[in-house]
Amino acid sequence: MLRAAEIGLFLLPIGLFVLWRVLTPHVRPALLWAALAGVLVLGGAAIGYGLNQRLDRGERYVPAQLVGGRIVGGHGVK
Repeated sequence: MLRAAEIGLFLLPIGLFVLWRVLTPHVRPALLWAALAGVLVLGGAAIGYGLNQRLDRGERYVPAQLVGGRIVGGHGVK
């Protein structure tokens, strides 16, 4: 049963895309350019975030902890 759910979740975006293309055969080019721009902005933001939040070489990640009733966020230590 789990395998069928996994396959269904995998195929869901493809099915939605096909349904969208069948129901709206005449998509305006401006909408496609806007979607492409959105994907590019999202990709750039993900890359920028990854570069700014990375640990330096030799640092070890310490996960968030509860210390004295306060939450100390995850951070890197040498």
